[in-house]
Amino acid sequence: MPDIEQFEEEPGGDRPRRPMAVAGSVAWILALIAVCVTLPFYEHPSLVCGLAPLVTAGVVAVVMGRVKDRYRHGAARARAVSDTVRRTLLRPLPERIGALELASVYRPCGGRGQVGGDLYAVARRGRTTRLIIGDVCGKGLHTFEDVAAVLGAFREWAPRAATLGELSARLEESFLRHLAETDGAVRDTDERFVTALLLEVCEGEQCARMINHGHPPPVRASRGDVALVAGCPSPPLGLHALRGCGAIEECFELAPGDTLLLYTDGLVEARDAAGDCYPLLDRATAWRWVRQDPAHHECPCLTDALGEILRDLVRHAGALPEDDLAMVALTRTKEPAAALSGTPGTVFREGTGQLRQD
Repeated sequence: MPDIEQFEEEPGGDRPRRPMAVAGSVAWILALIAVCVTLPFYEHPSLVCGLAPLVTAGVVAVVMGRVKDRYRHGAARARAVSDTVRRTLLRPLPERIGALELASVYRPCGGRGQVGGDLYAVARRGRTTRLIIGDVCGKGLHTFEDVAAVLGAFREWAPRAATLGELSARLEESFLRHLAETDGAVRDTDERFVTALLLEVCEGEQCARMINHGHPPPVRASRGDVALVAGCPSPPLGLHALRGCGAIEECFELAPGDTLLLYTDGLVEARDAAGDCYPLLDRATAWRWVRQDPAHHECPCLTDALGEILRDLVRHAGALPEDDLAMVALTRTKEPAAALSGTPGTVFREGTGQLRQD
């Protein structure tokens, strides 16, 4: 995973309020000032004007240093807790799973020490790899419970669902149940939904399948060419009014050596000083790892590829976006000849576009 902290600005935000500590420090300062001013006055009145400012400045510097250290320790503890919570839900993706090489990057809104609404996860079912990337509507801590609900449902059903369509239906069912059980006073359930992209890659097949629940389409780099994997989007998870529309499965070529970039809207909605959004496809054609000749180069290092995208994003917007940002890059590697021939153990052979829902 690329080190996203190198792109971060200095941490800001409101400092934690410590009324009792501040009041005690102020009282201590005032007491010392009173002593320093009063005692010399009895013996050498002329020293008051000269010593009092120096002593006061020294005391203030010491006290402010202690307050700053306490703030730093408190902020460090808060970041540690936030990072632990985030790693518990957004578990690091493996560098390789099945026939795929993976890399990911995640930055919540507000930078390190915050939690966001973007999510991703990967799971295996037999010789099939399934992956999800999504974005919960909203920002802040209240979206994290929705993230936990979606990831929990994915990790439960991705290894069990027979088809990608069944997995989609299970996620919808689970998320609607989560909304029904959640206190409506926290947030209006009509405004709670999740855009998500489900991806399925089966070993032994030269194609991949996806169901797009209102999420930005992935970008595919194949033999030096880059294009969006467009399709017919399905409704986001959790929208009651559109529940009857169903999920539509798309099938597209993903040959060995092809690279796929999955991302959230924090990437494409990053704006420059003129207010223009990040032109993903236009910039993608200039990425070094996209322009490599696959006949003379090995598969790109995905960690370096994501780092190049982040640097280009910062050049465009001047800084990392204020919105949550998540990216997952994957490359399909070459498989043994036995796998490519299509063994009887291969799962998922359906090729229809419309999927049934339970």
